[in-house]
Amino acid sequence: MFPEERQKKIIDILDEQKSVRVAELSKMLETSEVTIRRDLEELDRQNKLIRIHGGAMSAYSVGKDISAPELISNAKCIEQKRIISKLAYEYIDDYDTILMDSSSTVYELVKLIAAGTKKNLIIVTTSPLAVTALKDKGDNCKVIMLGGEFNYTHNTVEGYMTACLIKDMRADKCFFGINGIDESFGYSTPRPADAEMKTLMAASSVHPFMLADSTKFGKSYFAKVNVDVDYIITDTQRDGVSYGWLEGRTALLFAE
Repeated sequence: MFPEERQKKIIDILDEQKSVRVAELSKMLETSEVTIRRDLEELDRQNKLIRIHGGAMSAYSVGKDISAPELISNAKCIEQKRIISKLAYEYIDDYDTILMDSSSTVYELVKLIAAGTKKNLIIVTTSPLAVTALKDKGDNCKVIMLGGEFNYTHNTVEGYMTACLIKDMRADKCFFGINGIDESFGYSTPRPADAEMKTLMAASSVHPFMLADSTKFGKSYFAKVNVDVDYIITDTQRDGVSYGWLEGRTALLFAE
């Protein structure tokens, strides 16, 4: 196994377990403890994990967020996001009015709408990237860019003015991303302002859809997102993650 492949597997294991011992990794990856320690030191140098005595722990933090450019260029989950967006596209009907946030998975869905054949849509969004992507859609798609305070880091609008506009709207559907889905804490995101936008979009929609790749399960972040969603669309079912707690509150769709 090449070092890069082995190190990716280590990160995947930490995504699921949060912490792991050198001896465990040595057995799981069938390589020496010396090699594992070398891998952990390299990944720690890249700030991809935190070295602890005898092992490592996940570098993810409840308050840590990722900027919009990092999300869009993040190749690690891009294929999962595309798979999820393809299934989400099937739930869009002609003449739908749709609320869409600025998440990277929703942006993949926007690109499908731009290239697709759905007719007479009204897209209401907080994302300037979505507005640009839909510029050639013509009469088949009316695009409404919400106003508000512009967040340059995350390439979105948010805040009091945006919240007021969303509250006064009613959409057929909304599509939004999420950072964490946890059995104990529920849905969450690192930024309270982002949590507010997602909550309001869901409340203003007849059918709310949450788009979340499988790495989001089992994680919780600073700001809780208090929403009821009709559907959670994800890419695959992860081993070791409980999904049963979602039964009765939402339909879980696997876009495998």
